[in-house]
Amino acid sequence: MQIGIGLPATDPGVSTDFILDWARRADAGPFSSLGIIDRLVYSNYEPLITLAAVAGITGRIRLMTSVVIAPLRTAGILAKQAASLDALSGGRLTLGVGVGGRADDFHAAPASFNDRGKRFEEQLTLMKRIWSGQPVDDTAGPVGPLPARQGGPELLIGGYTPFAIQRVARWGDGFVLGRASDPSTRRQVLHMVVEAWKEAGHPGRPRLVSSIEYAFGPAALERAAASLRR
Repeated sequence: MQIGIGLPATDPGVSTDFILDWARRADAGPFSSLGIIDRLVYSNYEPLITLAAVAGITGRIRLMTSVVIAPLRTAGILAKQAASLDALSGGRLTLGVGVGGRADDFHAAPASFNDRGKRFEEQLTLMKRIWSGQPVDDTAGPVGPLPARQGGPELLIGGYTPFAIQRVARWGDGFVLGRASDPSTRRQVLHMVVEAWKEAGHPGRPRLVSSIEYAFGPAALERAAASLRR
């Protein structure tokens, strides 16, 4: 088991210096990855831009989105951004992607909300094609650069629904489960992911990532409760 840590890029009033120092310390320590969430109607820093800044001051730790709301973006732009970040970081990107669930984010983008699942699957197909170096279609050539990892950065699918689980088996390298679930639900969902992976004929096991909120030290309970309310 590997243990990563989240970037405090959603904390109200957090400074950029604090975020970058946090990343340096995590890179020097035992953590396997730095994770960052995605929202639009919120005061968080944009995840891919933040990880690009972090990539320039770190050298070991993996850089993970947990998760990028893909249907807020166009597939070609997201594929190019992810490939660029993977190449610039030396293949350290783990791209977690999901459909999103907050209508206000889509209203602000703007992007359609009700068909986001269908569009997400179309995006996954096109992004995989772009990362392989193939032309987009008969009217557009390849989109570079190629990612450092052949075939694209490590791709994790987020969500809780049967649709999300099947997307892991079809397009992903693994699954990322958000913090808003109880332990029994986590076990059940992760078991379903493994079974879907086997049924699809994939060798080995999918990468499984689960996010959990922790607080330590003085006033830990109060600080954890405040974080969950945000």
